[in-house]
Amino acid sequence: MSRIVISLGAVALALFGIAFQVRLAEAAQGLALPAVGMVCAVAAAFACAGGRAERLLKSRHGAVIAWGACAAVMMTLIVFGRRYRGGLYLPGLVNPSEFVKLGAVVFAAARLACDEARPKPWLFIGYGSIVALAAAVGDFGLSAQLALTFAAILFVVSWAWGLGAIVAIGAAFALAAAFPVGHLAVRFAVWRDPLADATGAGWQALQGLVAIVRGGAFGSGFGLGHADYVPIVSSDFVYAALAEDLGIVGCAVLLSIWVAVVATAFLSAARSLDAERQGSAVLSCGLAAAICVQMCLNVAGVLNALPMTGIPLPLISHGGTSLVATLAMCGILAGLAGAGKPEEEFVVPEKKKRSIRDNGNGNRRRDAVRRGTRNPVDA
Repeated sequence: MSRIVISLGAVALALFGIAFQVRLAEAAQGLALPAVGMVCAVAAAFACAGGRAERLLKSRHGAVIAWGACAAVMMTLIVFGRRYRGGLYLPGLVNPSEFVKLGAVVFAAARLACDEARPKPWLFIGYGSIVALAAAVGDFGLSAQLALTFAAILFVVSWAWGLGAIVAIGAAFALAAAFPVGHLAVRFAVWRDPLADATGAGWQALQGLVAIVRGGAFGSGFGLGHADYVPIVSSDFVYAALAEDLGIVGCAVLLSIWVAVVATAFLSAARSLDAERQGSAVLSCGLAAAICVQMCLNVAGVLNALPMTGIPLPLISHGGTSLVATLAMCGILAGLAGAGKPEEEFVVPEKKKRSIRDNGNGNRRRDAVRRGTRNPVDA
């Protein structure tokens, strides 16, 4: 049942996202990348099903390979990336950092699986270096998502470690808000007061809020809103267009599908933990947390409850790399959801053991005991 909820939820959201991008006249990516994403999801589900994920995570070099892949992606962006709208992209506006979200969680799960769910220095050094590389490329959204996902992973291991991570993230946010630099300074300024530069930096945020207000409770109807009034509406601010077309009720229904997928993944993590599959539990929880954090950061940014991070709304925003990476995550979650408790080892019953050990004398022993003979073997 868990697999069905996750699989159907992800497919429904992906199809709706494609339809909504067509409504926004952003159909240039066609169906090629969604098809690639579906293939990746099926392959990931098969690779992680039946307890295979636990064996892969506990393999000798699993954590090293995951960390190396993340580091290679970020270094490639630093060397060859080109700045566009505050972010770094490879030629063709390809953003491979979307896969770093997956790789970082795999690294943490592999390290904790090998260390029997005990956080050790290499876990913090490895994961911290990935967050540092994300900050080095100026990707504030990716850094925030990775940090919050790591806090969720630590909560699985220990409440003390999780609370410590939350305190550290809060302190870092306060420091960034007090001393913002570069593009981050603009986003914090808009967050504090979008009306301060209403026709400049704050224009996008204000138009997004106006679109949400226009939508009201039930919206204008699919395709009937004025999405073209909001700048960059197909990616960062797609939630504003959703709210104008579908209203608060429609957005709540849409987000509830994500809530069902994430909640099912957390339940799957609890089952894996009961089955003593620590690596699978951490992987399932980490991926669910990554999706949940991304969704919350995007919606909160559009509502101006938090500074806009620039990360997309999962499976809904325009962006082929994000679509493929998110579908791969959902495929892994579906594969992990089917892993129940491990099969119990066959234990020979005590009576059966005795009869086997007696090499055929068991019947004579029992007959002698019934007759009351003191030496049943000689009876």
